[in-house]
Amino acid sequence: MKLFSVVQNLGSLVVLGVMIVVWGLPAAPALLFFQWASEAVTSETSWIEASITALLLSTSAVIYMISMLVLSASLQFLFTIRIKQKKVVPLQSMTTVRWAFCGQIGRCTRPVLQHFAPSVLANLYYQACGAKVGSGAQINTPNLNDPNLISIGKNVVIGGAATLNGHLVERGELVLSPITIGDNALIGTGVMIQPGVQIGEGAVIASRAVVPKYKVIPAGEVWGGIPAVKIKDSSRR
Repeated sequence: MKLFSVVQNLGSLVVLGVMIVVWGLPAAPALLFFQWASEAVTSETSWIEASITALLLSTSAVIYMISMLVLSASLQFLFTIRIKQKKVVPLQSMTTVRWAFCGQIGRCTRPVLQHFAPSVLANLYYQACGAKVGSGAQINTPNLNDPNLISIGKNVVIGGAATLNGHLVERGELVLSPITIGDNALIGTGVMIQPGVQIGEGAVIASRAVVPKYKVIPAGEVWGGIPAVKIKDSSRR
């Protein structure tokens, strides 16, 4: 498909533009704050002046990071693919282009997002990107790929470095399939969850486990291993 090849090649240039926008524009409010604050707060003592400047720089950095999250979430909200069930599209399709665009925005944001996870701000970011996040959820990872395909219940705990993937590529097709995590479930550190997985209420996924695509884990059970298998029944917890 020659047209798609052209789009793909142009997309490589667009990726650079996305990086410039996502990394660059959030610097504007940070720079404005620094300019205003440095003029408003001055000292004739050199070490006090240096300390004030250092604090203003660190504050500007925080403003920069928050601004990046807001911009990234806004762009993903506008361009994300909204689906409620499994969807399969040709890899050479405009749906794939939109998916890749949002994915690149997310990857640009991830180095900043890791400093805010877990927090209310990180949860709000994921929700703005399309994820459903229940009250009390603790998301300790920036690796929620395809947040528009992820539903997280109340009081769920997701461990650090866990990765949730709502997509895969098979036989020249892009497969998008939602991930659902029930209330009070525990996802251990470094767990890998593949597309289409359903995890029941109160279930536990042990650290470093890999949950294969489309696996259904009943409520209350404990699973672990590569690939993940049942370790305990709910009655033995």
